Amino acid sequence: MLGDPVIWLFGLSIGLLAVGVLGVVVATLRARRRERLGEAGAGTDLGSVLARMHELHNEVDRFRAEREEERAALARLSLLLERAHGSVSRISHSRISPPGPPGVSVDVGETNSRREAHMTDKATLLRDADAAFTELRGAVEGLSDEAMRQTWLGSWGVREILIHISGWHEEMIPALGRIAKGVAGYAPGTYDDFDAWNARFVDRRSGVKPADVVAELDASHQAFVAAAAAVPEPHFAPGGAAREPFEGAGAGHYREHAVQIRQWRRG
Repeated sequence: MLGDPVIWLFGLSIGLLAVGVLGVVVATLRARRRERLGEAGAGTDLGSVLARMHELHNEVDRFRAEREEERAALARLSLLLERAHGSVSRISHSRISPPGPPGVSVDVGETNSRREAHMTDKATLLRDADAAFTELRGAVEGLSDEAMRQTWLGSWGVREILIHISGWHEEMIPALGRIAKGVAGYAPGTYDDFDAWNARFVDRRSGVKPADVVAELDASHQAFVAAAAAVPEPHFAPGGAAREPFEGAGAGHYREHAVQIRQWRRG
């Protein structure tokens, strides 16, 4: 029976079939393993991408934080510059005027708002002097003789204020003339005792009527500005020989007393 060729062929077919099935199974298992490995690899790539995206998000947050710090620093710098500018442009009271008594103060903020922070040429200074003088004349407009004689600024009233302004005009006009010729306007220390000079100006006009005081003020201002106009431009640059005496006896002086007079009239 075992020698029958038919049986041998049948057995060989069964063996080959079993080998084929086994090959298919092995191939299937290998394919599935490769798929699993491929999925794991894909998962690893996706993890890298997510990690990189997280890093980029952190970098964006850091960039935004730095931007906010820069903006805050710029805001602080701008505030400091604004305060510094306000300090530089603040106008001090003129040394040629007496201090006011309690309750009569110079409105420095109002004075600052009316003045240019930086005047760079003679024409600007001359225009400013005329504008400030107009403010002073407006402050005394309509006052009666009795009101102008009333004492309220120490031992002074409006009459004495206007007299001493004219007195400084009279002193600075020849000083500006000397500066125009290239020499010193006056010797150092000449006007250190400005209180004595103020008293001298007022004493010399003791009998002058208020209306005549106003007329003298107008004339002295015109002469004062004309003398300044004859001084060469370079002398009006910051630190120039004509700049301080012209501003001290001109625009700054006018506005100082205009503010005082307006406050007195309101009070």
